[in-house]
Amino acid sequence: MEYRELLAAIGRMTGLDAGPARAAAEATLTTLARTLEDEDRQRLIEALPPELTDDFPMDHPRSDGTEEGFVRQAALLGHRPPEQARLRAQAVLAAVAEQDPELVARLHIPEQVRGLFRPPESGGGITGPKGHSAPLTAEEIRSALRVLPQWSGDRHALRRVVSLPVENLRAIRHALEKLKLTYGRAPHLEDTADGLEIVVCTTSADAVTALDVELATRVDEVIEEMGAGIAGPS
Repeated sequence: MEYRELLAAIGRMTGLDAGPARAAAEATLTTLARTLEDEDRQRLIEALPPELTDDFPMDHPRSDGTEEGFVRQAALLGHRPPEQARLRAQAVLAAVAEQDPELVARLHIPEQVRGLFRPPESGGGITGPKGHSAPLTAEEIRSALRVLPQWSGDRHALRRVVSLPVENLRAIRHALEKLKLTYGRAPHLEDTADGLEIVVCTTSADAVTALDVELATRVDEVIEEMGAGIAGPS
């Protein structure tokens, strides 16, 4: 199994740079090793690049063999929220299966954990131990921005700037803050030199998800309902 190729595959599926991809690989593969019996654990360790087997003890404590338990332990080792840990674990395990399918086939992996070897889905896939929206791909972000012309952004956040007199901005801020009660989610709002910056992202996933595109659309509707004149993104 080639170290650089493995990190490249993880990055391709998650958008992570080499450093975070390595951290995800270490946490996930340590958790996998702890899920296996002694003989299979040794087989896995011998197959892995040595760069990924030094940071954590791989034999303690044992994983409980469930998908949720696997994600919980990977999240703990990687210092990531469960939503991020599950997505990253899927990418790491899918990359391992891509590079060495024979190894994965020979290991006695608990049935629940084998489900994590499926590559993470784009847009609406499961990313939490019990199911949450997956980060959108770069192409999905571009598609979303084509129907959200007042917004700019990338895979981490979408932004819109409203430039109006102070009293108008105050009214818009109040209306958007009320979305938490009426819609269940609200954007992050920040006063800037250009006016009011509106930011939407899924904090737990550190990314933009389908939920954020829906929220951005709702923000546009609220502003349009108020009849405000809008400036484009800075």
